[in-house]
Amino acid sequence: MANSDPFGGEEEPELDISPLIDVAFLLLIYFLVTTTLQKSEADLSLVLPGVAQEDSREVKIDQMLVKVDQAGVVYVNEEVADTDPENRALPNLTDRLSRYAAAAEVANTETQVIIDCDQEAVGQRFIDVLNVCAKAKIKNVSLAN
Repeated sequence: MANSDPFGGEEEPELDISPLIDVAFLLLIYFLVTTTLQKSEADLSLVLPGVAQEDSREVKIDQMLVKVDQAGVVYVNEEVADTDPENRALPNLTDRLSRYAAAAEVANTETQVIIDCDQEAVGQRFIDVLNVCAKAKIKNVSLAN
């Protein structure tokens, strides 16, 4: 009698699953890379109510406004500091900014000087104010419009 096996042999058919495993790993990697991790509650910057202990309060030193008008008169926080446009040393401004820098150093804060120079003022007067800031070791200087 003839063999009724349609495949013609007695071998069991085999299924190669290695490409299936490769696809499964590629999908796993794809989903691991594309998912965003949620922050846990411990990572959020929340301040919970409770007893806060402070050793000392930080003292903030206000900024200084130095204004130069068109005549060359120098004002510090709306007070006249130096009126002689020929005196390039600006002794009163030097004294005020030196005391300001010393107070900021004691308070452990940064100094901030804003210079408001009139457009009609002589450019040398602006340079004189910058030289006084450098002499007082003030590094944060900004210009007002």
